[in-house]
Amino acid sequence: MLSLGAILLQNLVTRVTDRVDETMDVAKRNAIAGAAIGLLLVTAYGLGVVATAVLLAQHYGAVSALFGLAGGFLLLALIVLAVVAMRNRRERELRRIRRQQLAARRDLMAAAAAVAMKKPLAATAVALALGFLLAPKSRRGDD
Repeated sequence: MLSLGAILLQNLVTRVTDRVDETMDVAKRNAIAGAAIGLLLVTAYGLGVVATAVLLAQHYGAVSALFGLAGGFLLLALIVLAVVAMRNRRERELRRIRRQQLAARRDLMAAAAAVAMKKPLAATAVALALGFLLAPKSRRGDD
């Protein structure tokens, strides 16, 4: 049987673990997206330089194709940047909602603990009931 303190500690550890996991996921995604954006911007710059060199060497032909490729890579980098920004905004909103839900759970646990202290015999039953009802759900299905 778990005591109320053990259930509260388990809830705290789960919340901290979830927050660390979320932060690591966001950092990994931002690092990968940053590398992709950087690569696309460097490619656009390189193609722009090559196009300028070809323009100086020849007056017609491959120049428009190279500038088109440079513009295409630049546009692709801007699209990736916009997608990452929208995802980050969405995840910030989801984290805010989750924090509000956890605060409501915490307040409920505190109120239940206060009531349970007045009736020590019911404390174990309340702790078990809250532990089962408010246990963190598995987040594997959310991905």
